[in-house]
Amino acid sequence: ASVGDDLRTLALGTWERFLGAFAARQACFGDVRLRASTALASQASYDPATATVTVRVPGTAAVLRGALVHEWAHHVEFQCPAQAALRPAFLAAQGLPPGAPWRPAATPADPSAGQWAEIPSEQYAEAVVLLVLGSDALPSRARLSPEAIATIARWLEGEERQD
Repeated sequence: ASVGDDLRTLALGTWERFLGAFAARQACFGDVRLRASTALASQASYDPATATVTVRVPGTAAVLRGALVHEWAHHVEFQCPAQAALRPAFLAAQGLPPGAPWRPAATPADPSAGQWAEIPSEQYAEAVVLLVLGSDALPSRARLSPEAIATIARWLEGEERQD
């Protein structure tokens, strides 16, 4: 009910692009709900307990597309057990230690852009944005190696081995 027709249209088109990129992995995750809010502190958020993405409106189409894909990447992260197998190869491709926490338990409630961009889970979501949106993606604040992006691309194609 919170989602207007313009956001609904943009979200459905973006969801189709997302599903196209995740074609080999679609059976691994379920549907996701969308909610719009004018009072959200960040651009978007994902609630794994309800599989709900909330986006802040209003926003430009480019910002909304990127926020949706980013949060849908987290949806896959939480719903698809196979996504955990991607993490060691992604960490290695990003030059991070093998034991680096994927999503640190001590993450501040409202991390700065620099803190946020250092979290592997957020780097993964930003890499998914680049893979799904291509040249339509806005620049990311996260440092992403070409190897990490290629690792996710191989995983999206259904390859189990990431090295």
